[in-house]
Amino acid sequence: MVTNTKERILGYIRDHKQARAHDLVKVFGISQVAIHKHLKNLLNKDQITRVGKPPLVFYVPKEKKEEIDANVPSGIKKVIDQNYLYISPLGELLYGFEGFTTWTKSIHEEKRLYKLADEYVSTLGRIKKHFQSKNLVDATKKLRSTFKETYVDKLLYADFYSLPKFGKTKLGQLVLYAKQSQNRELVNQISTLVNPLIQKVVQEFSIESVVFIPPTVPRTLQFMDELEAALNLKLPSIELVKVATGEVVVAQKTLARLEERIINARDTIFMKGNKVSYHNILLIDDAAGSGSTFNETAKKLKSTIIGKGTIIAFAIVGSLKGFDVIREV
Repeated sequence: MVTNTKERILGYIRDHKQARAHDLVKVFGISQVAIHKHLKNLLNKDQITRVGKPPLVFYVPKEKKEEIDANVPSGIKKVIDQNYLYISPLGELLYGFEGFTTWTKSIHEEKRLYKLADEYVSTLGRIKKHFQSKNLVDATKKLRSTFKETYVDKLLYADFYSLPKFGKTKLGQLVLYAKQSQNRELVNQISTLVNPLIQKVVQEFSIESVVFIPPTVPRTLQFMDELEAALNLKLPSIELVKVATGEVVVAQKTLARLEERIINARDTIFMKGNKVSYHNILLIDDAAGSGSTFNETAKKLKSTIIGKGTIIAFAIVGSLKGFDVIREV
């Protein structure tokens, strides 16, 4: 009888394409507790999917995933498992090779899975070999080629925001959606990934103080505030503020010209104190596009540092070439 009821519930969900628990209670005339027990069983067997959050929770049939056997070597799979993240149109976080396979299906290229997987790993390896040092992207040369005068002594990324052809990196995806959805759990995931890298920077450059770039757009959950709390760096901090000087708030990402970004950073970011006694300072931001915010902030800091100071800038993600790609963050 138990098995029969469970199968009938599954059949109802498949026939109607969706069902809520209270609908099933009415249809089958059994208790809420019993219905949820059957639903849990079906979920565990991967026969249905739970969609939504209380009080609007729906149960829908689980689509069968077509297995693709492309004989992708384990070495390639391992690299993809470590580096790839695909976020589906429904907001599912699919990590590693599963996510990569889903991505190839979404662009109708599943028959080229092996070739794309090999190309992804080759692209990743080539870029890391050229740009990365000690698991960090060193973008200092890019910064110095962009500005006539640079005040940042070293610009480092945890990763690029996106890769040619393959789109946003794992960290690029997490930063974008953590900010857009104001999702604290995603911020915590990012913190877990970048904290070891930041700790290495702190040790290597004998960092004495940390500065978090203030946000521009008002949000209930501010990404940088949440990141600062999650990282818990145990270092003295220098407080910066972002000041609206005009009638509207203009975010860096909306500005297309480098000159505009420089003006925006220069005339909207201020220090709360007058003098800085720390010599080695770490600037942290979510994303580096042109580098204007880092460079102008470092300029202000260096003008107030007592004695000679070194300023290291660290972005979770940064642009590979220009800065247009970072506009959506």
